Amino acid sequence: MKNKTMKLVGLLVAGCLLTTTFVGCSKDSAQSSTAEKAPTGEITVRISNGSSASAPTVVAAETVFKPYVEEASNGRITVESYSGAILGDDTKSTEACRAGELEIASTSTAPLVGLIPELAIFDIPFLFNSPEEADQIMDGKIGDYLNEKMAEKGLVNLAWDENGFRDLTNSVRPVVTPEDLKGLKIRTMENQYHLEAWKALGASPTPMSWAEVFTALQQGIIDGQENPIPNFYAARIQEVNKYITTTGHVYSPLLFLYSKTLFDSYDAETQQILRDGARKFALAEREINRKQTEEKKQALIDEGCVVTELTAEQKKAFQDKTQSVWDSIEKKVGSELMDELKSELAAIRANN
Repeated sequence: MKNKTMKLVGLLVAGCLLTTTFVGCSKDSAQSSTAEKAPTGEITVRISNGSSASAPTVVAAETVFKPYVEEASNGRITVESYSGAILGDDTKSTEACRAGELEIASTSTAPLVGLIPELAIFDIPFLFNSPEEADQIMDGKIGDYLNEKMAEKGLVNLAWDENGFRDLTNSVRPVVTPEDLKGLKIRTMENQYHLEAWKALGASPTPMSWAEVFTALQQGIIDGQENPIPNFYAARIQEVNKYITTTGHVYSPLLFLYSKTLFDSYDAETQQILRDGARKFALAEREINRKQTEEKKQALIDEGCVVTELTAEQKKAFQDKTQSVWDSIEKKVGSELMDELKSELAAIRANN
């Protein structure tokens, strides 16, 4: 009996030792496996942009946002910039952000008006007299209000940068007065307020994908188009449109939209790095865009284009013709926002 008891104790001790060894090995194995994984918190930020690689917004993203964020995060955040709508056009990339499938969509405001109606204020013809006025509106209370509206739709707008003022080109004649637009087929974005404005001016607006514009101009399907100078210069529109008029009819901001789903999952330090980088990016992009606008305007003249610079009085004739668009947009966004916008602009102009 005594021998049987001793054997049982021996078996229990051996079993315990074996169990301890197995558990210990399993634990060591798990720790080893964890150590081999990438450190937690590593982030890859992809930026989708529909513009060409030479566009100011792409240049600023690659030369300012990317290096700042990667250095400030000690390499924990990697930034990848994609131009030419490789990751989708403005609409598709914005939806990917909302779904948490893409980090950043760099987009204009016009395609988002259906989702966020208040952004339609930037479709008002001749709203701003200068880029500096636009800066103060976007960086002020109205910009903050619109950022809140975007957040409600799953988008964090990290920064306001710009496409800039849109100007007119055509292949038929110089445009100095609204009457000069009569019968001209002008490509526009698929935006109801842009269409309304060009109809009011006497033109025949033709919505069309930007990718189709150069060929359509070559073939005479359309007579002209409207875009900021750096945009259409990069696309070599001057090769098929000799006449340029600096109408500055619409100021187009750009948005630097982050997926709210992804952004909210980051710690406060990561969020602040992204916000700081975006602010530096936006200031740099505005400067690059405005410099390019002047440089490319001179280049157009040097290349033999007829560039017509409208005076303030000449612009007023266009503005008077498009007053109905103000009323249409007020119905869309409400009188409260429009009154605030007018009040802010009046205050800005009074101080200048």
